[in-house]
Amino acid sequence: MRVRARWIALMVGAVLVAFGVVLAVQHRSEPSVPRLVQEHAAVPDFSVTSLDGRKIDAASLRGKAYVVNFFNSWCIPCRQEAPALQAFYDEHKGDRDFAMVGIVRQDEEDAVRGYVSAEKLTWPVALRGGDQASLDFGTVGQPETFVVSPDGVLVCGASGPSTQAALDTWLLAARTGRQCG
Repeated sequence: MRVRARWIALMVGAVLVAFGVVLAVQHRSEPSVPRLVQEHAAVPDFSVTSLDGRKIDAASLRGKAYVVNFFNSWCIPCRQEAPALQAFYDEHKGDRDFAMVGIVRQDEEDAVRGYVSAEKLTWPVALRGGDQASLDFGTVGQPETFVVSPDGVLVCGASGPSTQAALDTWLLAARTGRQCG
């Protein structure tokens, strides 16, 4: 009887291990950066309000190549990409055909204001309307970055921290109508 119980236990264990192996092999994780997000689709008709009370929407940005970056104050990868975003913004903020907006969702206003101040972020950051904009863009996490052409088409985008080099490449693609790689 003991031998039979051991064989049953071994068989159940083998089945569970086999099931675990099948699940592990079938598991597909999302690719990391760069993952093009909704490439070549029209930009959603979003509307947000910046921390300084300014309304920012797709219509007001039309005619410019622009970057939309979704982030949170508590997000570690967001903190990692902040210096690259700031350097990129500093490089292009004087360009007449350029704009950039950071959109925050599911965060506290005081925490966002503290983060913006601590990181010395100078591009417009919006909190009000961020939840709906996040849904409109189809975000799945933070950070996510989208680059939009002057005619309102999503050209490039990625989940995960962006680099200044990637942002420069994406902006050039948006301005020239080229494909992102």
